[in-house]
Amino acid sequence: MSDLADELIAATRSMLDRIDIDTETPAQGMSDALWSALVEAGFTSVDVPAEAGGHGCDTADAIAVLSTVIGSGALVPFIEHAMLAAWLSGTVGQDLGPGTATIGMADAGFVVDESFEPSRVTGTVRDVVHVSVASSLVILLPETENSGARVATISPAHDGVSVTAGTDLLGASIGTVTLDSVPATTADCPVTAGDLRQRGALVYAAALAAAAGTVRDRSVHYASERTQFGRPLTKFQAIQQRLASMAASTTMMEIACRRAAAASSTPWAARGATAAAKVVTSLYSHEVAAAGHQIHGAIGFTSEHPLGRSTTALWAWRDRYGTEREWADVIASDILDAGSDPWDLITGTATTSGIEPLSTERTSQ
Repeated sequence: MSDLADELIAATRSMLDRIDIDTETPAQGMSDALWSALVEAGFTSVDVPAEAGGHGCDTADAIAVLSTVIGSGALVPFIEHAMLAAWLSGTVGQDLGPGTATIGMADAGFVVDESFEPSRVTGTVRDVVHVSVASSLVILLPETENSGARVATISPAHDGVSVTAGTDLLGASIGTVTLDSVPATTADCPVTAGDLRQRGALVYAAALAAAAGTVRDRSVHYASERTQFGRPLTKFQAIQQRLASMAASTTMMEIACRRAAAASSTPWAARGATAAAKVVTSLYSHEVAAAGHQIHGAIGFTSEHPLGRSTTALWAWRDRYGTEREWADVIASDILDAGSDPWDLITGTATTSGIEPLSTERTSQ
């Protein structure tokens, strides 16, 4: 971890110490005070290019802030705004300015009418997270046979916008946005649908690892303080084994995400590392959440207990931007396409370009 990442983590923790974070599940709304503090500090544009109003830092630095925020249990649109919408807009040099943005992928049949100035867009965008609090929606129009990918940014407040929203398990709004000849700022975009999916998988993997880390820490603390039959829970072998298994799973999640974040600036390595991180985090999310609730017992299931904010995040996020099976297929396809022997890849002796060996030295860092 870089010195800058350490400083960002310390500054974010300082914010969290000054703000009362509501961790009731489901949440009654997002943490406005924390979100305002993050925006004011410039922490919502850490890895956005400087020419687009950001700081131009590494993705790993932005993920350091993300992990700290998620670990606190706070509900804010950091993933959708800072890690996805601002990043995507930054790739075309657009500054989102003040306000809160979210992101979506255009459905098939999405139309851009350039006979107007500005252009007008018509179509549907589904599964838009934090849609009810967003003042702008950044939409990726996937590449077609006749044109490359494009970005369209619209205001959900326009009369031609219709939003049908509910909430996810955490209480964050999520819904479908229907556009009818809505003015939009559009630009050709170097980011493909596959690139956005990979970026989304990376940041949600990091979020899952952070939530799992909180479940682990809370469980260890609770088991150390709670007594049963005159002994702390940590003195019971079954609890020790459950805690050890949870710690091992969480550590694998954290290592996979650190490795993926470090590889994010190297295209040939980023795909495989991100796929591995998403497989590991999605796979172990259910196990970590279950262990946390088993150790806490009935109290952990109450809506007021903070454990639920993190375990519910593990359930709600594990399939976003691809399931573990989908990303496992990506890894398998890349290995087969490269002609590598899977065992050579595991032992770190593979030499085929395009696939990074999973050497002991690298994975232990």
